[in-house]
Amino acid sequence: MADLVVIAPHMDDETLGCGGMLACARDPFVIFGVESRDSGIEVDQVAAELGFRYRVLHGPEYEARMLCLDRRDLVGEIEKLLAAEAPDVVCIPSPSYHQDHVVMFEAGLAATRPLSRSGYVAATVLAYEYPGSAWAFDGREAELNYYVDISPVMDRKLAAVRRYGGSQAGRQIIDPDVITSWARIRGAFAGLEYAEAFRALRMTVGGRR
Repeated sequence: MADLVVIAPHMDDETLGCGGMLACARDPFVIFGVESRDSGIEVDQVAAELGFRYRVLHGPEYEARMLCLDRRDLVGEIEKLLAAEAPDVVCIPSPSYHQDHVVMFEAGLAATRPLSRSGYVAATVLAYEYPGSAWAFDGREAELNYYVDISPVMDRKLAAVRRYGGSQAGRQIIDPDVITSWARIRGAFAGLEYAEAFRALRMTVGGRR
């Protein structure tokens, strides 16, 4: 069973927001909303680099059409995977101007609700950021309150970013220099060299074995 599950709309979101956290985890698992149709996506190599298993819920034809998916079915698929993996920590994408991220945020929020019929409740639920979430309709930077030290695994996160073609034209948002600067700034907020920042939606202490 996974100790960490990351819910990601597309292939690369998990690395941008949680690549360091994934590299630090014992047995991480990623749930991708859709398969990417971009060229140069080497998700199997990224998974090997960061050490995660993964499942893709829908094909590339839904990459820009997640609003067309039945929301109840989507939540149900995520719930089943969470119940099977029973992780202590679940990370869901922060909402932003990107409609697919809003869909996966809302689905992840519903799937981690404490009244889930599956009976599984994650002890910790975090919303992760990524470069695109800085340009959001409401802005949540002031609400970042959970920092993970990724200094020891920063090189692995950058290697995974490069697997996604971060230096190619049109992929500047995941350029390794951008990711490095982002992690350095977040680290400065917490007195660390490099960090990933999250918004804690729920944290439960004690009561689980």
